[in-house]
Amino acid sequence: MKLRINCWGIPALALALVACKKSEEAKAPEAPVAVEAPVMAPPAAPAPVLRVPGLSPEERAAKLGFVQHLPQEIEVAMAFHHGSKHAKRVKASKLWKLIQGEMGGAPEAVVDEVTAEPVGPAALFSKEFTIALGKSIGEQTGNLLTLYRRMGYFQMRALATALAESAKSGDFSALEEAFTNQYGMELMKNLMADPESGVALFERMKMPPLYLAFGTSPDGREAAAQQLAAFTENLGMLGEMVEPAVVEKVGQTFTGHRVSGAKISEQMAADRSGMEAMLEPEMVDRLLAAIAKKDLVVLSGTIGNYAMLFIGSSVEDLKLAPGIGESMVANDSLAFCDEHVSKDLAAVVYGQKEALKLMTDAAGGLSDMAGGLRDGLAGSEGLGDTRDLEALLRMVAERETALRQLVSTESTGMAVFFEDGLKIEAYGGTDAGAIDWKAANRLASLGDAENVVMFANMTGGAAYDEKMRAYFEALMETAYAMAMKVSELPMEDGDMTKFKKMAGIFDTKFRPDAVALWDALRGDFSAGIGGENALVVDLNGTVPAIPGLPQAVVDEAKFPRVSLVAPVTDRAKLASAWQSMNSSATGILAKISEMNGQEIPMQKPISSEKNGFTTWFFPLPFFNDDFVPSVTVGDQWFAASTSKNQALDLLAKAGQGGEGRSGLWFTMNFKALRVFVDGTLDVLAKHPDALPLDRADLDKIRKLSAAMEEMDKLTLHSRRESGLLRTSIHFKTR
Repeated sequence: MKLRINCWGIPALALALVACKKSEEAKAPEAPVAVEAPVMAPPAAPAPVLRVPGLSPEERAAKLGFVQHLPQEIEVAMAFHHGSKHAKRVKASKLWKLIQGEMGGAPEAVVDEVTAEPVGPAALFSKEFTIALGKSIGEQTGNLLTLYRRMGYFQMRALATALAESAKSGDFSALEEAFTNQYGMELMKNLMADPESGVALFERMKMPPLYLAFGTSPDGREAAAQQLAAFTENLGMLGEMVEPAVVEKVGQTFTGHRVSGAKISEQMAADRSGMEAMLEPEMVDRLLAAIAKKDLVVLSGTIGNYAMLFIGSSVEDLKLAPGIGESMVANDSLAFCDEHVSKDLAAVVYGQKEALKLMTDAAGGLSDMAGGLRDGLAGSEGLGDTRDLEALLRMVAERETALRQLVSTESTGMAVFFEDGLKIEAYGGTDAGAIDWKAANRLASLGDAENVVMFANMTGGAAYDEKMRAYFEALMETAYAMAMKVSELPMEDGDMTKFKKMAGIFDTKFRPDAVALWDALRGDFSAGIGGENALVVDLNGTVPAIPGLPQAVVDEAKFPRVSLVAPVTDRAKLASAWQSMNSSATGILAKISEMNGQEIPMQKPISSEKNGFTTWFFPLPFFNDDFVPSVTVGDQWFAASTSKNQALDLLAKAGQGGEGRSGLWFTMNFKALRVFVDGTLDVLAKHPDALPLDRADLDKIRKLSAAMEEMDKLTLHSRRESGLLRTSIHFKTR
């Protein structure tokens, strides 16, 4: 079992067309000469595309609706189709009816008595609803993420500074105040003066073009347009800062209001003295000048079969395609959905590569907060020498950066439709590098049994595993060093006294064994186990004979079994890792015995042999072969399990091979779960005195199980196909 975070994404690459010129033919030599064949570099693999086009722009327009009016520069688009129809499907399900009954009956949307279609605000979403974001949404989202990261930096810097000052003075009220006022004026002042998040960032920020379009019937179009126009009229409450706005695009008139940044800036300038209390005068000048350029425009109107609301920075930002040939449907970025639009379509989602990359690059982890702590500690005197801690915090940031360098981003597309339940077909997106997409998963068949309720299988990326372990290790070392530094503070209240005592005990008694245990896990154990792993959960185990549990339940009920299976790459290293872990565990137990004043002897594991596998487990009175936390090892396979029987069955099947898959595979079997729940309830019904359970609660569980009868299985498969990352999700219903 390797230390791994199973992050997975859905990336794709843009099409690369390679052209080459034919070299001129050389004259033949007068006499044959031996010529060494040139060493040719392997040809570069062509970059994958979202999908080969299957429909013409006109055919795509007929299926996808409003996107035929959007320009090709749109960076993000989400279209939801047949909302009223799909809402009726959900409301007809047994599970929804149960939920509605438990809630006392959820309010229904108002519908027309003749057409039975929603009216009022709900009607806007009944046919087709599209959200689209134009040019700069990636950049502007990146700006917001940068602001969020820098906020974390300044918060941590303030806390570290307050901690050091409190330790120096012995008065910890400053630290308490720093915790209480993390979002106070000091934070705002730091953010505004910061080169990364301050006025310079604000100068770059603007409202990206936002389109909200609602499909309508000819009879309902005017009512929908009036609802949107009423929304824009609400801006009139801002008084002098608002003025009417009208623009004509592709022969259609859109009306609304413009909120004037110049007028807002003018009003803010009236309180300039208050602003200068926080910022330098020249910074105030820049801020007011930037605000003066930040207009907000809200417009509404109709185009084709749609009522539309637009929000942007200017009327010029409203751009509509003059024809199908200039719209998004003529761009092959939407070709991914061609094979799915004939289905019972629910949604189509598209994200441009460049926009997604800007968002991904701007998103941070812990590095900014680590940097804030480091800079807050630097030069402080109250905590003594903090250079080692500062170095660890710097290491956290460096290793996080190394991990993030594995991330790749491509355009993304997603089609959601109903077919034998709900299906989602996703193309492209962001890949964290956590999965080895080329490796064939040899354990794929372990999830095929009918009684398996949950199954997950993947092969981790070696580079990701290595960098993630290094990052995790840096986090743990830093947390330990920080805890030790805090334990030195001159605070003597009850909670702090307990913390100091626990920190001292860990540092002097348990730290060497804990470090040795971690070294064994990251060293020999990690080297002895392959990159693939499979998690198998079934509900076919026998109930353990736990004291106090009725015999009838033990004899008749079933119990979950969980196993984690992986290939063995070096059995000798696994043996070495076990020796180290056993030695560390023995040392930890001896120290616990010493602290308690009562000797607790280390239990000796028992082993059993079967079919070339050795199973190790610790004996306890109520354990049996179907419920015994154990480790089973052979020359080829390893399993950590709650059940010796399940582990042996799985490893025998793993050795038989079978059809493999690549990528990430996950299943959740609701049918098996329902059979288990119903069987358990039947046992409890036969023996009502077996467990002190409330009959009403059991009835609710049975009703929930019956309501889930329509839910069959959830399957997720993420893999690469011709270099393109693909994810298929199927929520199968009956």
